[in-house]
Amino acid sequence: MPHSCTDCGQRFETLSALRLHDCAEDRSAEDGTFDVDDWMSERGDQRRRERESLAIETVDETFTDLLETTRNSRDETTAVSLLANYERELQQSLDIDDNGDSYRAVFWTYYEPVVERIDNVCRTAGWPFVTDVIDAYDHRADNELSDATAVVANLVARSLIRTRLTDGVDAIPVDAVDFLASIQAYDTETFEIAAEESHHIGWAIGHSEIDVDERILSAVPDNDIWAAAAAKRALYADQTAVSLYCELIKTAEEIGFVLDGLAHFEGEPDWSLFPRGWEVTDEFDREFTASFEPETERKLRETISACGHDSQLPEDWDFEDLELRW
Repeated sequence: MPHSCTDCGQRFETLSALRLHDCAEDRSAEDGTFDVDDWMSERGDQRRRERESLAIETVDETFTDLLETTRNSRDETTAVSLLANYERELQQSLDIDDNGDSYRAVFWTYYEPVVERIDNVCRTAGWPFVTDVIDAYDHRADNELSDATAVVANLVARSLIRTRLTDGVDAIPVDAVDFLASIQAYDTETFEIAAEESHHIGWAIGHSEIDVDERILSAVPDNDIWAAAAAKRALYADQTAVSLYCELIKTAEEIGFVLDGLAHFEGEPDWSLFPRGWEVTDEFDREFTASFEPETERKLRETISACGHDSQLPEDWDFEDLELRW
C-alpha cells in the first residue's frame, strides 16, 4: 500500500521509505526560507503528475494512440472520432468506484489536448465543420448536456471570437450564439466547465440578428453570476455594451461578482476572457490590454453611485476598490 508525505505530497511504496525520505518542507522550515508560493507550486505540480498518471492508467490505449495521430491532423473525420472517444473514456471512468477521481483525471489531463487537436480542424474547415459538431452534440435537441459539451463549447467560443476579430460580429452564425447562450439553462453545476465556456457569448455583443443583451439579462433571476461573467466579456469586446453592464449592476443580487468584474477589467486580460487553453496572442498580432473609455467610466460610476454601492468606498474611489473581498 503506497504512503504519502503529508508535508510535500511525495508517495512511497513502504513506510520505511516514507520515514527516511529527505522532505523539502522540513528543510525549508529548518532554514527559515519557507516560501508559500513555491510550496503551492510544488503541491500543484505533484497533484498534476498524480492526476496524469491516473488518467494514463484509466484510458484505453486506442484513445492515446488516436490523440497522437491527430496531433497535427486536419482531417474532419478523425477529429470527430477523437471527440467521440474522449466522451466514451469519460463515461467509462464514471463506472470506477473512486469518488470521481478517475473521471476528473481523464477530463483534465486530456481536455485541452483534445480541444487543441480539433480546433486545428476548426481553423481550416471553418463554420461548416463547427456547426456539424454542434448538431452532433446539441443539448437543445437532447434536453441534456453531455460529457463532450465543454469541449464543443470551447471550440464554438474560439470560432466565435476568431470570427469577430477577423470578419466582424455579424459573420458569426446565429445558431452558434444560441448554442452557447442556452447552456446555462441546463445542469451547469454538474457541467461547470461547459458553463464557463458558455460565458463567451458576451463576445457576440452587437450581433444584428440576435439580442445578446436580452439573452444575458434573462439569466439574471436564476444565474446572475453567469450573467456577470458573460457581460464582462461583452464589455471587453465592445464598450458600447456598458448599458448592459449598468443594467446588471441595477438588477443582480450577487453584486459582489458584478463589481469585481470591473475591478479586474483594466490591464492585461486574464485567462478567463478567452476559452481555456487558447493562446490568443499566438494567433492574433494585436493589443489585448483594456482600459475604460471616458464615457464608459462615467456611466459605470453614475450607476454604481445611484445604486449606493459606493457608500463604503473612499470619496476618490477607483475601480480597483471594488475588488470582491471574501
